[in-house]
Amino acid sequence: MRSLFTLFFIILSFTMCQSAYAISRDAVATEREFREFPNKLRQSVNLNLPVIPEFANENELRQFAVQKGIAVADIKQELRLLARLSLDLSSKDDARYITARKIIDQLELVAESGFDNSYVLMLNGRYIGKNKQDFHTAIELYQQAANALPATKNREEQVLLFIINDHLGVLHMMLRQKDPALQYLMSSRNVALELADPYIRAHAESVLGKYYYKLKRFGKSLSHYSEAIKHTKVEENPTQDAHIQLQLSRVYRELKSWDDAILYATGASDIYQRLGKETYVSSTMTVMAMIYAEQGQWYKTIDYYLNAQQIDAKLGNYIGQALNFHNLGEAYYKIEDTKNAISHLLRASDIFVSRNSNHYLVYNHLLIAQVYSSLSEWELALKYANSAANIAVDMKLNDEHIEALGYSAAALEQLGDFKLAYQHIKRISSLKTIDTHQVNNEDQANTLFQLQKIKLEQSQTKTALQKTEDQLSSSQLVLVLVLTLLVLSLMTMLSLYLWRMKKTLRAQSVELEKNSLLDPLTQTANQAAFIRDFGYYSNTFKTLALISLTDQLNFDLAQGYECNTKMNKQQLSALSNDLGCIIYFIRPGIFLLNFDIQVAPDTLLNNVRNSLQDNYGDTSLHMGLVSLPLLTNPALKLSAEQHFGALQMMLSAAVTLGSDKDYYVTLKPLKFASSGIFVPPLYLNIEKSIIRGIIKIETNGHKSDIVWPRWKSHKNVNLSTELD
Repeated sequence: MRSLFTLFFIILSFTMCQSAYAISRDAVATEREFREFPNKLRQSVNLNLPVIPEFANENELRQFAVQKGIAVADIKQELRLLARLSLDLSSKDDARYITARKIIDQLELVAESGFDNSYVLMLNGRYIGKNKQDFHTAIELYQQAANALPATKNREEQVLLFIINDHLGVLHMMLRQKDPALQYLMSSRNVALELADPYIRAHAESVLGKYYYKLKRFGKSLSHYSEAIKHTKVEENPTQDAHIQLQLSRVYRELKSWDDAILYATGASDIYQRLGKETYVSSTMTVMAMIYAEQGQWYKTIDYYLNAQQIDAKLGNYIGQALNFHNLGEAYYKIEDTKNAISHLLRASDIFVSRNSNHYLVYNHLLIAQVYSSLSEWELALKYANSAANIAVDMKLNDEHIEALGYSAAALEQLGDFKLAYQHIKRISSLKTIDTHQVNNEDQANTLFQLQKIKLEQSQTKTALQKTEDQLSSSQLVLVLVLTLLVLSLMTMLSLYLWRMKKTLRAQSVELEKNSLLDPLTQTANQAAFIRDFGYYSNTFKTLALISLTDQLNFDLAQGYECNTKMNKQQLSALSNDLGCIIYFIRPGIFLLNFDIQVAPDTLLNNVRNSLQDNYGDTSLHMGLVSLPLLTNPALKLSAEQHFGALQMMLSAAVTLGSDKDYYVTLKPLKFASSGIFVPPLYLNIEKSIIRGIIKIETNGHKSDIVWPRWKSHKNVNLSTELD
């Protein structure tokens, strides 16, 4: 009985181990994992696709899928995730943009459905936005991606639409385009409501909170963060929790609630450090710096900016570095260190210009104009003020345009151009008149803020109470789980052992498969590689030639394998470079040449002799050659082994012609020949067909001098009698 019980658990564990390699991803759960634990997801994708496949069309993708035992749809899914992960902040690969571009191009080749095309467009938008900082083009691609999705969407398509709307909202936010930003963020929330997933809902609410923070509508911002906190699970979603805390810190900073601002910034920093997300640790350093900047503590501000700068420099985050240079420039200006201020601001400007980041450049040039104005360097102040004004006009930034015109007017007045200065002042007055921004009643805004703050605290308290309740419920289950865990522990250990064993065997199998296709001495493709390639690409094989360096067949014994291997590798390299063919190493002194074109035997033999002339070519050459296809009827298929056997027989015949010159022998069946010619015993059937005239033999020697090889199975057969 105990043996049966043990056998049952072994079978069950083995089944579990087998299923561990199946690719089965829920769209919503995968999106959460992408945002929370990108490195873990990256490891999972790399386990399924250790090497990025290369294919030129759908057929090649299907061949790869069959070879790996993975569905085509699953391979596409893994490639999409890998492309997104390569473009994510968590990626520390220097070639991440090259990898992403390669994958996107591959996916574009096999995009068939509306979902496929939409995903490729979204990835292209993400790539251009991240790598090129071309946000306008990125927005166009995202909009095309949204339009490519069908009207009725399944769960996977809904998640993609959520991503597209979320990214579009953020892109418009970065470009200070508040109306389209709100439109897409609201659409993102609507999709989140349809998906009915707490994590997705919390994310949509938190981004809306960030949107209203940017508009300085802090009460509205807090209301969305309160809603986000209702849905997020702090223990399960630490990254989301940290993001919300970081944004709350920014809100409280603007409201000059310093204690709350520092509390949330510190909480976010602790989580990011624990998760190893250095990019966001830099963001928390920046927020802490701004908190102290709002209080006028500029030296503390500079310390935090320098810490953030050090992290961004380590990560190669150029935009992050530029923002830190800008912030440091402002801090140095505040402590009247204008030399350092200008130096840092100009460094920031160089990066913003190189990255086409006008949405940051406008503020940097405004600050540069302000600093130069304080130094009475009016020409430089005018230069940067005009630049900021032009960018503000392009981006429709009314407040920034007014500020830039103010610096320009002051500079022009000092430079004596009173007429143009007056025109700028009139323009400022006109812009202020058409400015439709409503000034909120301060008392009303403060009341709304206090109300939303209370709601936020209530949400946090409710979350904490729910957490305590869950812990109490969990403790009641502990007694039940202990017994279950004791039973499952053996299964777990056995499963882990089998999993490790399978992983080891799989790695060994891959290595053995790779080595089986290489000659152990020369490390070049061998006969097994030829048989594999013939199975995959036989339609591209046009000429096969088996070459014998006859006088060197025993050189591996005569001069030792090391010296002989060096000689053979040099010969293989020369033949490959000169003839432009694929070469397989059969054994020392015998090479198989594969051409994708028809090659005349005389020409080929002469070319081989010329190629080997300066590469240990002091040997007689013999060659067996066949032109493909051997049989004209396309319905008749011959295996790689049958072709190789025919080549061997032709080479053997060529060797019998002597060594006074280089010889070749080739065969060509007549049009009506059947595949029965090439069945075992191969040599006997081929020789019978030669005698009957079904196979024609061509050689540069005398056919009558050929001594045909015979296997032991028919060495005593009288062919003349057999034919009679």
